Amino acid sequence: MMRNMLFGIAAGLMLASAGVRADDNDTADVKVAADKAHEQVVDDRQQLANDRAAHDKAAVEADKAKLAADRMALKSDFAQEQADKKQRREDRHELSKDRRADRREDRRERREHLK
Repeated sequence: MMRNMLFGIAAGLMLASAGVRADDNDTADVKVAADKAHEQVVDDRQQLANDRAAHDKAAVEADKAKLAADRMALKSDFAQEQADKKQRREDRHELSKDRRADRREDRRERREHLK
């Protein structure tokens, strides 16, 4: 009974830590999605070229619609990736400002303690 409870608690903690790690990799997930969207656009272009060569008008129209949808997904993923980069850059700048302010405050406190 006690072993089952401890096992349950350990499993819950592992799931919680995995969830936290999954949130940390959010930018990596966006990058992977953007890469997949790019591959899909390339595949759609190849299929469109094949259908044009086969003179299949219905397939060409379907391919054009799918290509347009995939291009929109690619643009969306790219925009999200750029926004994430901008946010990380802003976060780094804010962190460095905070660190400078903390160091400045520490120096002031040390000077006052020495006097």
